[in-house]
Amino acid sequence: QMWEEAIALGKELAEQYENEMFDYEQLSELLRKQAQFYENIVKVIRPKPDYFAVGYYGQGFPTFIRNKVFIYRGKEYERREDFEARLLTQFPNAEKMKTTSPPGDDIKNSSGQYIQCFTVKPKLDLPSKFHRPVSEQIVSFYRVNEVQRFEYSRPVRKGEKNPDNEFANMWIERTIYVTAYKLPGILRWFEVKSVFMVEISPLENAIETMQLTNDKINNMVQQHLNDPNLPINPLSMLLNGIVDPAVMGGFTNYEKAFFTEKYIHEHPEDHDKIEKLKDLIAWQIPFLAEGIRIHGEKVTEALRPFHERMEACFRQLKDKVEKQYGARAVISSLDDRRGSRPRSMVRSFTMPSSSRPLSVASVSSISSDSTPSRPGSDGCVKHDL
Repeated sequence: QMWEEAIALGKELAEQYENEMFDYEQLSELLRKQAQFYENIVKVIRPKPDYFAVGYYGQGFPTFIRNKVFIYRGKEYERREDFEARLLTQFPNAEKMKTTSPPGDDIKNSSGQYIQCFTVKPKLDLPSKFHRPVSEQIVSFYRVNEVQRFEYSRPVRKGEKNPDNEFANMWIERTIYVTAYKLPGILRWFEVKSVFMVEISPLENAIETMQLTNDKINNMVQQHLNDPNLPINPLSMLLNGIVDPAVMGGFTNYEKAFFTEKYIHEHPEDHDKIEKLKDLIAWQIPFLAEGIRIHGEKVTEALRPFHERMEACFRQLKDKVEKQYGARAVISSLDDRRGSRPRSMVRSFTMPSSSRPLSVASVSSISSDSTPSRPGSDGCVKHDL
């Protein structure tokens, strides 16, 4: 299912058939295959494999893996437990480590075998050709393919625990692993060549969490726009989990933690980040609106009361957010005028304190006729259509 790679090879073959061999029959067949590959990229949802960091510690291992860390690409739908079981069958005498922290010299120099295994998240590294916003279906391939950087995040609490708001002092200790080559490659695993660690402040963590939530809504909306036959249950759970006051509370806790006069006075350097978080909260409303619109079109009569309750909760949420943080409008793209399906519009943010990009994707609305909001003071990159 790596159609992107097949297309690249097909273009090389097409050049030979057209200009060297003049075999137009083969060229015609090849171009038909390429057309099918492009269609598959847009329409077929591919499973995303997990990646695992595996450390082999102790003098009992062969020298080529001894005291080294490797990143493995799991099989489709393979859970970590199944991967570990498969790994441990190769080393029946090895002991599985119960911690994700780097081991000490006593473990590394021991005569035994110790295996450490945990899930890591691949870091998206888009090819340079994507210099403008593209469909999530196209981008999703690069989220788990052609990746060389992986991260593992561990929550760390600093200061006194606040029973009313756990977000206020929840830091993230993030370890970045860089492999020798991009995955997948000739092998499904490569050695880690460099490791470094960064700390994410509670406010930065809140920004990332909100951004990921917005992206998740946008991605699911895009999937339903691309394939109207998708089941509605995952969309129902996602939307309800955000708009229902009984289970919500995400950015309400952020407001209590970071938008108070006390926090702003004590952390004047965080002004830009606070504004970005407010902007992310505001942008979630048009994303949710598009998701609820699609949900209303696809919902069955049996679930109609559930949808109506969710709509009522959303109206309350919308009024609150727009009153406090302003209204955001989705951008009507050229696709609206062409009559084709809407695409996603990506607005990129860069954290002032680091070079890690945070992106917010907004959904092109079919029905939106309002003037798009174009905030100009938040450092975002705007894409004119």
